[in-house]
Amino acid sequence: MPLVLNIAREDFLSALSSMQSVTGKSGTIAILANILLRSQNDLLELTGTDLEIGIRKTMPAEILSQGSITLPAKKLFEIVRESTSDHIHIEERDNYWVKIKADSSDYNLAGMASEDFPSFPEYKEESLIEVEAEDLKDIIEKTIFSVAPDNESNFTLTGVLIEKETKDDKNYIRMVSSDGHRLSLMKKEVNGDISKFNIDKTTIIPRKGVQEIKKFCENYKNILVGFEEKQAVIKNDHSILIIRLMNGDFPDFRNLLQVINKEKFIEIKRTVLLNSMKRMNIFTEDRFNVVKCYIENNEMTLSSQSMDLGNAKEIHPVIYQQEPIKLGFNGKYFIDTLQVMTSETVKIFISGKDRPCLIYSENEPNFISVIMPMEI
Repeated sequence: MPLVLNIAREDFLSALSSMQSVTGKSGTIAILANILLRSQNDLLELTGTDLEIGIRKTMPAEILSQGSITLPAKKLFEIVRESTSDHIHIEERDNYWVKIKADSSDYNLAGMASEDFPSFPEYKEESLIEVEAEDLKDIIEKTIFSVAPDNESNFTLTGVLIEKETKDDKNYIRMVSSDGHRLSLMKKEVNGDISKFNIDKTTIIPRKGVQEIKKFCENYKNILVGFEEKQAVIKNDHSILIIRLMNGDFPDFRNLLQVINKEKFIEIKRTVLLNSMKRMNIFTEDRFNVVKCYIENNEMTLSSQSMDLGNAKEIHPVIYQQEPIKLGFNGKYFIDTLQVMTSETVKIFISGKDRPCLIYSENEPNFISVIMPMEI
């Protein structure tokens, strides 16, 4: 039967908007640029996929005739976005053409058969546990900035390692990311039974999947989360997100953490260091962002220089009573880390000019950032 329906513009627009990042791209499979519309009694179900990430949303609609069809994701989104009508009317015609009416505007849009659309992945409902969306979002925000770019030769660094841990009768989810020059680690306690998660040392979520999970978390208080052998599942009453997992050997970050000297550290106010690094970054070379750091007698001197533009220098009080030390770091790495923290003060553990440093705060004990120094 041809699909005919009326739907509230705001509901429709919100759902279409959330799918644009995984649909509408030109590729070898034309139908992946489309969204599947399928009626389910008095609900409209929308599905989009790029074969790596699948999104399905349901919303109330006035279904005048049950049916299904696929329509171009980008054009459908643009039509609904530019409409000023409160409701959108969709009516399937012959040869997969669809008439769309919104107030005084009429559109004819070419679709494709729903039978050609990829099937949505199956998942195990019993493997899902409830978590606070804000907690999952917080883990992602504190790790995603140090994921390696997609052109990284070690493909496992282009995603985020996910781990589960039970310690002192508490359950934790941990995410770890690294681009080879820095590493971020964040964990959160969860109340659900994490033994349901099929997670091992090679379970990696691709960057795009992590970004989609973060977007999903922004709209809800609690969500259901599951990890199966080859996919992650994020779900609530009206939406479901399924992500194909990567599989590979993530670098052994635990050995890296063990070689860092925990006895020698600098203590400084977080916002002071953050704002100073931003100013130093004005005069760094774009490619390396080198900021020089000299510490002696409870003072830290930061400096940067551009051969073409000039230089900058600042001195700040710190707590440090060890021998003087001179280091070089990518200032942007410090900015990225300090921006996601909230503590008033931070400790920077240093082991030497050629050894990694660790940024940590006692007020945020579940977050660690490691940054490799640079030659100066």
